Amino acid sequence: MKSDYNFFGRFRQLFKRIGNICWAAWKRNTMNHLIIHRGKLVNNPPFLILPLLCGQVKGKLRCPPELTILLMHNYEYLTKMELCLRYVGIDNYVVFRPQVKGSWRHTIKLEMIYNYLTSGACKTDYILYCDSDDAILRDDPGRAIRYLEEENCDLLVSCTKFIGRGYEYLPRAKAWADNIAKEQGYPGWYLNAGVFVGRRAFLYEVLEIALAYARDYYNPAKHVPFGDSNNSSEWHSAFPEGCSSDQIILRYLYPRFYPRMKIDYTQRLALK
Repeated sequence: MKSDYNFFGRFRQLFKRIGNICWAAWKRNTMNHLIIHRGKLVNNPPFLILPLLCGQVKGKLRCPPELTILLMHNYEYLTKMELCLRYVGIDNYVVFRPQVKGSWRHTIKLEMIYNYLTSGACKTDYILYCDSDDAILRDDPGRAIRYLEEENCDLLVSCTKFIGRGYEYLPRAKAWADNIAKEQGYPGWYLNAGVFVGRRAFLYEVLEIALAYARDYYNPAKHVPFGDSNNSSEWHSAFPEGCSSDQIILRYLYPRFYPRMKIDYTQRLALK
């Protein structure tokens, strides 16, 4: 019985993957998203998904001199975004590979980007950050700058329907975000930190404040890790101080920085 269950489970996964690839093939000519950040599309073999979604720009793209593409991971292999960038002809991108002791925490991303900007190594006016292993680039990365300017903001962040853990402890921030999304005609959409484009100076300003909330992560008096408890009374009143999620911290700061910081509700920047 167990072997039959495993067989049918693998068959369902294969059938689902084939369905996702067929859906991508059907939609590819009508997609206007610069970056695909949706797992059911990206989490397929690169030798299939890259020609399918990026074949029309194979070897044709270049990163504009005013933009830096940033990635971050600690894998030993080339990630899907790295493979994608090389496939489309872009080799001048920056990869952070943090050496993490203990459990992974997503606020490392904030620290790495902040340190990079502080060091003076970044010489461009614009930064495009993309998650490394579940996103691919489909067109000219210079479009990200155009979308930023058309939105009349300094930091444009991708969106998602996924709420996740943590927002329930930020009721005012969530209510504010719900109201803004409704006003824009996109109720139920929230900030997703997996893809964003911003002006270097403003991104530095946001990260400097965001890190003030992340740096007490190792103080047990100020942090209850996600998954340890469903009891809101165990969360300190200063949350998200000490939070290990960069996304929750940015969601908390979103009202503070709006309208210089906006969400890409139209999903031109990224499909999540």
